[in-house]
Amino acid sequence: MTKQYLVLPDYPIIDAHMHPYLASDRNFAYHVPENYDEFFSVQASAGIQFSCGSFNIYNGAKDLEKLRECNRRVLETQQKYPEQYYPGVNVSPLFPEESCREIEKFHKMGFCWVGELAWYFMGYEKYNLPGMKQILDLAGDLDMPVCLHPSTLEDLDSLLSSFRKTKMVIAHPESPWGISAMYQFAAKHDNMLLDLSGSGLFRMGMLRKGVDVMGSERILFGTDYPICNPAMNVAGVLFENLTEKEKKHILHDNFLRLIGKNIG
Repeated sequence: MTKQYLVLPDYPIIDAHMHPYLASDRNFAYHVPENYDEFFSVQASAGIQFSCGSFNIYNGAKDLEKLRECNRRVLETQQKYPEQYYPGVNVSPLFPEESCREIEKFHKMGFCWVGELAWYFMGYEKYNLPGMKQILDLAGDLDMPVCLHPSTLEDLDSLLSSFRKTKMVIAHPESPWGISAMYQFAAKHDNMLLDLSGSGLFRMGMLRKGVDVMGSERILFGTDYPICNPAMNVAGVLFENLTEKEKKHILHDNFLRLIGKNIG
């Protein structure tokens, strides 16, 4: 009998990198849910019971009101869907003091995740700007992980080296410099983690290699839904040559450990 590989686990799959975008939020090329009931239903049909992510508005980092709107949107979504969604606070190095107030507000509400930050979309050229110091120092003090869309290796290296007490989760590891270089880079910085959203499972065996290089406890499952197909990412982890313990670390345990929460 052929072994069946793609069996969903008996614990909740957690998507550490999505965005609560609806069809009306952007000019999507393909179908995106029109409402959040449909949005979270699609995730559930892929086996994902709980997810986290930020809201990004084009050039939102240059406009304080747009930045605040990003954060209002995720809090409203969390209030309506508390069992399915965990909000990520958005910040801007162009507004460091205001960003720190947003971080403190989220932290007081019990939410401990920053990002995904997206420099290229929000309107700044890199992360290691003077205004980011105050933000990352505070995130480190509050033990709030910061999820970053990749910039350059030089930018990320300077950031990780300068803010060693701040945990940084780098998204989309299949980047222009190649996945192997990214794994080696992660091995250099013990405050760096990876999430698999977007293209992190694109090559067969890349996840097994990542676990061998940096360990299963530093890799988070993510999809980048609704931009990417969530079921493809779930299947990508389940099909990899991983132990059940390694899969559980990636699909469930690691995110909860980082936010200090348990959902079953």
